[in-house]
Amino acid sequence: MSKANLENFKKLISDDKSGWLEKAKWRKENRAWLDKSAKIAVRILSEIRAQKPVNGMTQKKLAEAMNVTPQYINKVVKGKENMTLETIAKIEQVLGISLMEVPTGKTTLSVKAASIDKVDRNTAVTVATKVIKLNTGFTTPTGTNG
Repeated sequence: MSKANLENFKKLISDDKSGWLEKAKWRKENRAWLDKSAKIAVRILSEIRAQKPVNGMTQKKLAEAMNVTPQYINKVVKGKENMTLETIAKIEQVLGISLMEVPTGKTTLSVKAASIDKVDRNTAVTVATKVIKLNTGFTTPTGTNG
């Protein structure tokens, strides 16, 4: 490398640390909410895109309707914002969508009995029967299984 090239290279590099390691640790520590936030962001962007031909919805209009800055909405749709329930509820109200479901009512377990027969290999005769209870899922007040 020539001396001129080396001097130019030295001008480009910095003694300041980039902070990439700290950022990577932060992302790892916050992965759970960052993943959920990214999924919410995709849902919001999809809905804005779907509503644009109908009512002209944009990120800027969403921000105005929520009384927040367009920069804040930009952070939300990048999946970088740890939103409060209040913010999520405002987005849902403005866009007319559901981003989170909160279970309501009581959940009950449905338990059924089953029997297991022990069979003698030589005679194929049942020599013992054991009754066990199986957890087959849950039912909600509406009667659906999960």
